[in-house]
Formats: sequence, structure tokens, C-alpha cells
Amino acid sequence: MRSERSVLLMAFVLSLSAWAEPLVGPNVGSADTLVSEGSKLFNQKKYAKSSDNFLKATRANPANLATYVQLARAASLAKQLTRACYAYRVYLKNTPDSPERKKAAAESEQCERQLKTTKGQAPDLTQKYVETRAAFFAALEKGELLKAGGAAESLRTLVNDGFLGPELGEMASKLGAAVLAEADGIQKRALAAEKQSSEVLRSARPMYEVAADVGASPPDAKARMAFLDGLAELSEKDYRKAERLFSEARKADPLNKEYAFYEGLTLYQAGEKGKALKLLDVEMKDDPRTAVLRVAQALGNSPETGAAELEKLLFSTRYPAEK
Repeated sequence: MRSERSVLLMAFVLSLSAWAEPLVGPNVGSADTLVSEGSKLFNQKKYAKSSDNFLKATRANPANLATYVQLARAASLAKQLTRACYAYRVYLKNTPDSPERKKAAAESEQCERQLKTTKGQAPDLTQKYVETRAAFFAALEKGELLKAGGAAESLRTLVNDGFLGPELGEMASKLGAAVLAEADGIQKRALAAEKQSSEVLRSARPMYEVAADVGASPPDAKARMAFLDGLAELSEKDYRKAERLFSEARKADPLNKEYAFYEGLTLYQAGEKGKALKLLDVEMKDDPRTAVLRVAQALGNSPETGAAELEKLLFSTRYPAEK
């Protein structure tokens, strides 16, 4: 039963990452470009499309308060009054007193009056935002990051429902830090050769993907995901998949020689010893593990050749070359 629950949880996690798209931060798009395109569309009186661009810009950079009033004005002219009035409220709540704020306040009052008398508008989701935000923080505190009803799902619900404000960036930052801490812990233990189940190893990928969705992805995330997935395949003796994944990791991050080592190890365990040694001779010629593999390969060929390689290894260990 416990195993069945684990499988169902992993299926949910993988489905979450499969349909995910960037939520907050630079992976949503360039905020400046989105604002520029939104302004162009606004000047062309394409207000609905302009509103969509400004909305996306608020997700790309939730801290830019000017975008909210631009969104409000475009949405108002597009007759999207619920969105417009909400955007005005967010802007006024977060903007200090200024001539621009006074102008926006007057526009906001007019928007609220229109909203009360205009039929067919989208429902006000303010109360739902409050409840979903509470669910997000509760899940974050419990460490329920990717499970159903967890922090990632709550944040996605807020974005899909149109939640606005600088708080969105703060929530994304907290979620990004939490998922990275979990995923990086798995990566660190893997590099230290600590035993981890294939389920745990595979759980890192959706965490790194969520980190990317909230603008917190490390630059070598692609390599890390491939490496950990490769370890999972290796533990299950699927050497072909493991070798392909380790190769992907090595090419994505050539400076991390552990990826090359595991690719070579996989080839060796798959019986392709010559190919393994050739790879390691290129990627990590001076690594002692390559020397050990060379000795093992030589011993398999003949006792005399093996003895010669072993003598070289022992000599180089006793008298290492000066650098």
C-alpha cells in the first residue's frame, strides 16, 4: 500500500511538471519587451491584447508597480472591468502618494462605479485569493511542495486565477528556495555516492522544473536533472538510458567530471569496457579511477599487460608527477 501511494504521488509530480509553464520571473518573458509590446498594442487600440501583455509583464516582474496601472487602463478600455478594478487596487495599495497615484485613484473610482452597473463581468476572486495564499503558506511551512494541494499547485492556481501584486514575486522566491534546497540535497548526496532510491533520485527533476517556473533555476539545472535521472536508471540496470542521460549531463556541464565518470562506469558495467576507457582517457585522464579501470581492463586482456599497468599505477601513486 505504501509503495502504491508513492507511485501515485510520483505520477502526480510528473504530470505537474509535464503541463507546467513558467509562472513568475524571467522565464515568463522579458518584462520590458512585454511592456513595450503592450504599449504598442494599446496605441493601436487593441486593448484586450494589450491587457494580456501587461498581465504577463506583471508575472515576469511583479515588483514593477507601473505595469499594474498600465494593465488597469488597457483592461478598462477592453471592458475587462473586474481585472481593471483589481489592478487599480493592487497599484494603489503598493504605490506611495504621488500625482500619478492620485490620477490612478480617480480612474479606480470610475472603474468601480462602472463595474457595479455593467453586467457579464468576470467574478471577483479576491476572497479566493486570500484562501489560496493561506493554503500556499500552510503547505510551504509543512514542506508540502509538489504534492496535490501543495505550495506549487497553490501558486499556479493564483497565477491562473489572475492574482496580482509584488507578493507574487515574494511567494515565488520562497517556493524556489524551498524546492532548490530539496533538489540540491539529493544532488549533493548523489555526488557523495550516498545510496538513494530511484524514486528519490527522480523526484529532483520536477523540483528543478518548478524552480525554473518561478525564476530560481540554477544555470546547471539541465545537467543535474539528467545526472540524477541517469543514476535512477543505473540503479535499475537500464544501462542504455543511463548512459544517454549521463552523456547529456556531461555535455551540459563539461566542468563536472563526475558526470563523465558515471558515463564511463555505466559503459563498463554494460560490458563496453573499451569504450568506457576511451571516454575516461579523454575526459579525465589523470583521475585515479581511470587508472584503476585501465588496470582492470589490462588484467582482462592478459596477466602480463595487467601487471605492467598495475606497476605504472603503483609508481604514479608513490611518485606523483610534479605540477
